[in-house]
Amino acid sequence: MYRKGDGVRLAGGLLIALAVGTSGADYWVLLAAVVAVLAAVAAEALLPPVGDTRPERIAGAVSRLGLVLVFATTFGQYLFPAAPGAAAAVFAVVAAVADLAGVRLGDYAARWVTGLLLVAAASLIAICVGIPPLAQFIAPDPPSVPGLGLAVLVLLPFLLPRRPGAGRAAAVGVVAVAIIAVALYQLGPIRLGLSATSFRELLAAADAVSLLPVLTVVVAVATVPVAVDAFTDGRERLSPERPKATLACGLIVAVAAAFAGPVVALGLAGVGTLAELVLRVRARRYRSRSDRSRRA
Repeated sequence: MYRKGDGVRLAGGLLIALAVGTSGADYWVLLAAVVAVLAAVAAEALLPPVGDTRPERIAGAVSRLGLVLVFATTFGQYLFPAAPGAAAAVFAVVAAVADLAGVRLGDYAARWVTGLLLVAAASLIAICVGIPPLAQFIAPDPPSVPGLGLAVLVLLPFLLPRRPGAGRAAAVGVVAVAIIAVALYQLGPIRLGLSATSFRELLAAADAVSLLPVLTVVVAVATVPVAVDAFTDGRERLSPERPKATLACGLIVAVAAAFAGPVVALGLAGVGTLAELVLRVRARRYRSRSDRSRRA
């Protein structure tokens, strides 16, 4: 199971998931984030980890390769806006090559990368809170159920920790809610949901254009290492045969990355994650019935 870099995965996901979620839920994206956090905490507290049956392996592979697609799309949108699809496809190929070479994100490296991204998140929060916002608050319309559902779906994959623990889910969720809150405060939902690269807009609105090169580094750090680990984990859930399975997964993700936009990438990761949760609920019910039968 993919177990490292929860903070890295969150950073890489929010870079693009926040814009998609906000475009559907308006200011209510903050409520959607809270719902997603509560769902993640409840899942870690009450449900068993994903198992090793064929449906669970397929769902796990879809969710993890969907994450690779999200990170590839994010990388292309932020770093190569003139040709995001081509850049995303190359990103997927690099992840496959890294898997073939046996590259892994170790615990030590994951801690350093997570620490760097936490510093970046704290700096972003301080900048957004310390500078008066350009966006004027407008009372939101009543929440749209489809919009809220979309926002929860695209945020949930980045809030479920890969190392079991409700405390970890809660910690990741607090950081996510804080970032979403200051982004809404500074930009408002309209500007935040207009562009897939809304964090560029956020720095511009906060008079921090000089930090755009730093954002480029943050995007690379928040996507490349975690995508390699997610690719390896997704491939292993489908097949342990590295050369053949890696080439197949790499080809599928590269083709999808060349043509899929942020909504498709996030939707795939979200559906895979939701399928995993459903299978975990089923596993819990099965274990409960088995325990009752043994006691009887």
